[in-house]
Amino acid sequence: MRNELTTWLSAHRLDLATPWADLIGGSLVPRHERYTDTGTLITTVFSVDELYDLLIEASAGDCEALTTRLQAISYNDDIHDQALNDRLNRAFEFRRCFRTLLHHKLDDPAQLLALIDEFETLFEYLLSTLTDAWAAHNAEALREREFIAESLDLASSAADQRALQLKALNDISQHLSASLDREQLLELVVTNLHRLTDVVHVAVWMPATDDPDQLLAEYVSGEDAEASRGLRVHLQDTHDLVVRAFTSSRIQFEKTPDASQQGAWYREGCGVMALPMMLHDHAIGVVTLQDPLSVQHLRFQQDLTQGVISQAAIALQNAQLYAKVRSLNVELEQRVEERTRQLQEEKDRLATINQISIEVSSTLDLDSILNTSLTLVANMCQAEHASIMLTESEDSLLVTRAVYGVPASPGNYIRFPIGSGVAGWVAQHRKGALIDDISTDERWLSVPGEPLRKRDGSMIAVPLLMQGEVLGVISISHRTSGFFHEGHLRLVHACAGPIAIGVNNANLFQMITAEAERRYELLDRQQTEASQIEAILQNLADGVIVCDLYGSVLMANEAAGTTLGRTIEDLLLWNLHDIINRYLASRSSEIPLTELLARPLDAQQQRRIFTSTAKVGMRMISMTMGPVLKEDGQLLGALLVVRDITREIEADRLKTEFIGTMSHELRTPMTAIKGFTQLLAMGGLGPLNDTQREFVNTIHSNTERMIALINDVLDITKIESGSVDLEWRSLHLVEVLSGVISEIQTAVAAREHELNISIPPGMPLVRADAYRLHQILFNLLSNAVKYTPKGGKITVEAYEARVDELPDYLRSGVTAEKRYVQVNIRDTGVGIDREDIGRIFDRFYRTENPLKIEAGGTGLGLSLVKPLVELLNGKIWVESALGQGSTFSLLLPTPSSER
Repeated sequence: MRNELTTWLSAHRLDLATPWADLIGGSLVPRHERYTDTGTLITTVFSVDELYDLLIEASAGDCEALTTRLQAISYNDDIHDQALNDRLNRAFEFRRCFRTLLHHKLDDPAQLLALIDEFETLFEYLLSTLTDAWAAHNAEALREREFIAESLDLASSAADQRALQLKALNDISQHLSASLDREQLLELVVTNLHRLTDVVHVAVWMPATDDPDQLLAEYVSGEDAEASRGLRVHLQDTHDLVVRAFTSSRIQFEKTPDASQQGAWYREGCGVMALPMMLHDHAIGVVTLQDPLSVQHLRFQQDLTQGVISQAAIALQNAQLYAKVRSLNVELEQRVEERTRQLQEEKDRLATINQISIEVSSTLDLDSILNTSLTLVANMCQAEHASIMLTESEDSLLVTRAVYGVPASPGNYIRFPIGSGVAGWVAQHRKGALIDDISTDERWLSVPGEPLRKRDGSMIAVPLLMQGEVLGVISISHRTSGFFHEGHLRLVHACAGPIAIGVNNANLFQMITAEAERRYELLDRQQTEASQIEAILQNLADGVIVCDLYGSVLMANEAAGTTLGRTIEDLLLWNLHDIINRYLASRSSEIPLTELLARPLDAQQQRRIFTSTAKVGMRMISMTMGPVLKEDGQLLGALLVVRDITREIEADRLKTEFIGTMSHELRTPMTAIKGFTQLLAMGGLGPLNDTQREFVNTIHSNTERMIALINDVLDITKIESGSVDLEWRSLHLVEVLSGVISEIQTAVAAREHELNISIPPGMPLVRADAYRLHQILFNLLSNAVKYTPKGGKITVEAYEARVDELPDYLRSGVTAEKRYVQVNIRDTGVGIDREDIGRIFDRFYRTENPLKIEAGGTGLGLSLVKPLVELLNGKIWVESALGQGSTFSLLLPTPSSER
């Protein structure tokens, strides 16, 4: 039957939906709100159809959704004010609408009665649910109102109590602000807290003045107040509530403290509240309240007590500041009085200093300055005796130069070594001394002739300082012990400055006078020496020209004018730059005057010397230039020496021609001997036995050596005469080295040497003469093979050179903008002594070493290599150490750098 009611309600939705929605609040509460398990609020808006669906579900037996909806109507704030009768009237109106519709739509009485009975059951459920929800909501609302009424009553009571506490706190604040006495303030705090809180015991704990690590119960009120006053607790007792409140700056409360962990101040059976007295975030004291009543009683008094304590802390600070101001006022009055006295002393001191300054500026006589200044200082300090001792730097002595209060007899002028006596101690330590009693001072030194006892009385000694130098000591004394004080010491210190200035000025005047006399004698001597130097210079056979740092000619002798074909006047008017450019023209870079003046010393700190030759008419002139340096290394200028070397050049030319002629004459028979020995060796004149063949081979090898020696001499002759013809080409080092290696391979194999060659790919070509470069590399590698013991190692490496990595002595002749290839020939041979390195490129020079006899040779190989390298615009140098081997390095330009 229930299904028929559900079907009938679904069929007549349009007629019953509106009154049903009015009944359950569809027009008033159009949404339903609920929270998920995660706390998210979900709002559901109901339409009229959805509300009607709840009725259909209830008619089918599922009433849960409808029950939730009806309860939501009863608890909804928007419709809470509607009367229950109004809601019931709507329910009966919905019932009438249902019955009226039922009578109009159904004609079958049985079906009609059945549907009415079923609907009545649903309607009764609806009415009971509405009334039950409404009753529950009203009961809850009633309970809320009763709770609000009780809360308002309690709040009113608490407000009254707070008002009373605030009035009491205001009264206490007025009393606290009216007093600046610390004792009275603490008493006010304790008595008022005891009166207002009505606890059995109140105490104020403050840090003890005699021991900051203890807290003292200064004021106590309540039971056993007299016994508790003056008790102490130590800050190391961390279990004590008073200590915990003070050190942690937090309120400490315990209902039933452990009596064994508390001090003698604790009353057994009482709860304790310890409140720190805070000022600027740190505790300055502690207030304790003890009472046996309930915990709530002490807790209730907490705010009032805290307010009183805060006011008390401010009042105590004000009292402390007031006491400090009063103390500062007293101290200020004393300081004003002291400052007035100091100003008077300062006035007198300035007057004395002014008089001394006037005396110092008015004369340069040392004795007058000393005597006048000493008298002024002694009178100002009321001294009985005074003296000024000056230093003698020659023997580090202090010598008396002026005295006061005693006759100026020789016996009163004494000498002290610096460091001895009071004056010597002051001079040594450069600080003044104030001695109250000389008889007790260990520094006092008796002078010969005095009794062997110490004088009595007081003394002041002050050094005379000028720019950190001790010029002397001024001392004053009085027979009364303790007569002088710090003011006298400051006065003497102030006067010592002008006196030191006067002494220094007098000494400078004497020094200047002596220096002027010395300089006059020195000038006269220099003029005499200059005349002698001029005479010597003018009589030199070689020409000499001297210039300053800017190249201006300072001096030239007669020989220079004769050699250069100019008068001395012309040379003196010219600049040395112009002279060099005029005579060397395009070769002026051979004597770089600007570079010499900028860097007069080489990497070994030796004077740099530049030489060249020039042709003047039919004569050849040698030009040598070097720096002019003082003993301390200061550059004064440059010196150019010119000499006529026409005869030397002519003699050298004749010698070269003679050597060349003789070499040619010698090579002709040597060639014939070589040819015939080769013919004999080949058996062209008949067979030879072994002995004959050995002799012929010996003749042939020695003939080869003679021809090589003659060729070397001829090459040297050509180089010296400038007749060497070069065929410039762009060469790869691999090409040149392959020919050299093929020639020396036999010698390398015979000595069992390890030969390594390292040439990186892509290395630049070199610009050179192929034959001459072959000759250079052959000589260097031959030497490496000859002077390396058997089983040694020879390495040839080549790479593009970096100018900044070259030795310092080579950089001056190398241009950084150009590209160069460096070749290193390194061996593990006998090496070269450092003293011999500078001579290995000389003709016929051979170093002493174990392989000298075995290697043989004439010493012409390296003397030929160096000029050949220079002809190719390259550089050669050697690095070696005895027993470790040698490294010969070549620097050759690339084709691009020669354009």
